[in-house]
Amino acid sequence: MFVEPLEREFGWTRTQINLSLSIGLISGLLSPLIGWGVDKYGSRLIMTVSLIIVAVSFLLRAGMAELWHWYALSALLAVGFPGTFLPIGKLVGTWFPDTRGRMMGTAITGNNVFGLVGVPLLSLVIQAQSWRLAYAIIGAGVMIIAIAVWFIVRSVPQSNDLPFPESRLINENAAHLGDYSFREAIGTRTFWLLLAGVTCAGFSYPSFMTQLIPHMQSVGWGSSKATLVLTVLAGTALASKISWGLVSERLTARISFVIAISIMSSGVILVTLAGSSPLVWPAIVYFGAGFGGIGPLMSLVVMETFGLRNFGSIQGVVTMVLATVPVLIGPIVAGRFFDLTGSYETSFWIVSGIFALGGLLALSVRVQKDGSARTAKTSPL
Repeated sequence: MFVEPLEREFGWTRTQINLSLSIGLISGLLSPLIGWGVDKYGSRLIMTVSLIIVAVSFLLRAGMAELWHWYALSALLAVGFPGTFLPIGKLVGTWFPDTRGRMMGTAITGNNVFGLVGVPLLSLVIQAQSWRLAYAIIGAGVMIIAIAVWFIVRSVPQSNDLPFPESRLINENAAHLGDYSFREAIGTRTFWLLLAGVTCAGFSYPSFMTQLIPHMQSVGWGSSKATLVLTVLAGTALASKISWGLVSERLTARISFVIAISIMSSGVILVTLAGSSPLVWPAIVYFGAGFGGIGPLMSLVVMETFGLRNFGSIQGVVTMVLATVPVLIGPIVAGRFFDLTGSYETSFWIVSGIFALGGLLALSVRVQKDGSARTAKTSPL
């Protein structure tokens, strides 16, 4: 939404604007530290501090005037970002061990609620008022959420939160007996295959999602119609998340992930081939159905494979690579191909191939359906 307004006001190129997304590699570098902090200090503290940092980064964008301001505030956003989502997996796994698939899908729908509601509303704000006001609104909203998290979230259930706490405690202790330590996890080939597959899925945001509205504008659609494409995608992803959680409880998170990323791979091709024709709408719905599963499934597959006790630390390393490699490469490649050819088609074909590779890598991992880390450790790859 902000690409064209920034181009008009400051004369920045797409490559310069997209470079700010690559600054997100800071998030990746900090993720292991944030994951360790979640394991040690709990989710509430990490989430609250991180959300405050994110809020400030958006509030200050309303007054930026130079390109270095854009990059500095992008760096601040990258510092706060990992702590806004890394704690979610541990919270869900701790509170809902028996239904974590569907509950993870429910929790992660928040990502798409903003796309469904916030994108069209903020697009109107940008058109009717200014992009500066839109950034201020985002910052104020995130600050309110930070305050709510501090007063509402509890990292660990208390006895009066559960109907049968004794039974729950027995189940959790049994699960922890099979959990990997951090060193054991990163010492397995399973971890590295899974890491590579998940990283491929990470190209969805910096290489496709953030380029979708500019792509539709480049093929001749107006700003409002192009924004509606992202809204439809977000709505489809929102509707599919809980379903993917249920599927993961039956097929395992790994198999569900393979199916979802395969849908994304073919979906990008369909969007590219559709161009400006009405066929882009079913293509977007199809892609969104697969994309909706990636958010919850990336955390669930790590939890399923390596257990919950050290989930924060292990997921932190996964997120470090996930938030570094795609963000460092994807936006620059997409922006560069657009500057050279005036089109995003070439970069979209590349993204489709990356998704397909991610599915093959995840498929090569073998994990027992019961999610026991110790059992998985001895299973054939």
